Amino acid sequence: MRLLSIAAVGLFSLAGCSPSSAESASTDATEASQPSALTTSQDVKPKAKSAAGAPDALFERAEPAKASLALNREGSVWRVSLRAGGVPNGAATAADCELQAVGPQDADGVIAARVVPFEGELNDITAADIGANPPVIQVRVGPEGLFVEDGGAAGRFCGMGSDIDGFYRRLGSAD
Repeated sequence: MRLLSIAAVGLFSLAGCSPSSAESASTDATEASQPSALTTSQDVKPKAKSAAGAPDALFERAEPAKASLALNREGSVWRVSLRAGGVPNGAATAADCELQAVGPQDADGVIAARVVPFEGELNDITAADIGANPPVIQVRVGPEGLFVEDGGAAGRFCGMGSDIDGFYRRLGSAD
């Protein structure tokens, strides 16, 4: 008898908490009319610089997972904006990742960019998340593209299995 009472209370609780069919229909219609905020690993382009139009340079990586990187000059430093899909691993594939870092470029063409707080489409990273020792992302710039070493940034701020290291091919013409 006690088990039947518990089951009945559980069913009534679920029925009381679930939306009516009219509420469900209006929610479904609202969701269908709004663009999804989720991004898949097939669409990992960094957002264009909003104030001045397009980023200064765009780069793309195909393997081990699709990723994009945008470089924007901000005075004497560069803003590195990365978006990467998770390394394909079936149901265990990591979620897409987004990071931003800022740093100077040295005479050898290497940008040493520290992860900075930002609000993005995939991640929001605060100064508290970063802490006192932000990871440094090394970006080695070359004529055909660039090579990224993440310095542990993906491991700290992205899902397990995320990877932003590797060669990124330049898109468009080099200016």
